[in-house]
Amino acid sequence: MKKTILLTLLFLSQFSNANWITSLDDAQKMALVSNKFILVDFWATWCGPCKKMEMDSWNQPQVAEILQNYVTVKVDIDLYQEIARKYGIESIPNMFILDGNGKVVYSFLGYQDADQLKNELLKFAFSTEYLSADLVNYFKMKNYNTSLRVGLKYLDYSLMVDNTVKDQILSLSDSYLDEAKKNLSKKEENYLEKKQKLDLVSLFDLAYERKFEKLSKKIAEFKENDIAENNKEYYNFLRYISEKALSKVDPMSLEEKYKKIEGFDYYMVKANQILAKS
Repeated sequence: MKKTILLTLLFLSQFSNANWITSLDDAQKMALVSNKFILVDFWATWCGPCKKMEMDSWNQPQVAEILQNYVTVKVDIDLYQEIARKYGIESIPNMFILDGNGKVVYSFLGYQDADQLKNELLKFAFSTEYLSADLVNYFKMKNYNTSLRVGLKYLDYSLMVDNTVKDQILSLSDSYLDEAKKNLSKKEENYLEKKQKLDLVSLFDLAYERKFEKLSKKIAEFKENDIAENNKEYYNFLRYISEKALSKVDPMSLEEKYKKIEGFDYYMVKANQILAKS
């Protein structure tokens, strides 16, 4: 791992001025170290609009400045056909924003002038430092635990970004949670407990999207006595936020009830952040 970090730091020093690289693998390592998203420009030598963007858009000062917030990659779809297929590239120019594990955050298609390009890139020109440790752990080993942790972290991250890109961050969380589901084997120790945790966490989207009526109905399908001890924090969080949002319980008695739960302060703060955003 030390060798990988040293190599990555070398790449960072070489490409610190938003120069384009051609290796998506190297870009992922750089993104994880530098806490940035990856910008991928899918292009080809025969693509007229791609050449026009190269001349009129990418090199403009206002665009070049924003590119400093990304790890930038050019992918020639003729040379890297497998990567183009992986991301479903059917027409170019096609720009993708990925996280450090290669998951799609956002994409936009077609010729962009400098102003259009600037506006698109500004949407995700922010640091991913908050996610850093969990993204790296997933990169090193993809399993139920690492997928679940990144998924949960992206949920909280959605509260830190502008509302205009919140849906993309929540979709990214869903992608990791889907992987956690796929990586959960019935042979695993505490399988039922882990499955229950995923079932509860899958409802978090409803809370973060403020669909409280639907959340209230879904959480009512769980029986409190069946909730595993390690999953009670998730269950109580979902109940608390839905009850508070829908004013189903007297506010004073509601707060008093949940304040008695040891260690629940963190979830009360999180719930109030979500409610404040609404």
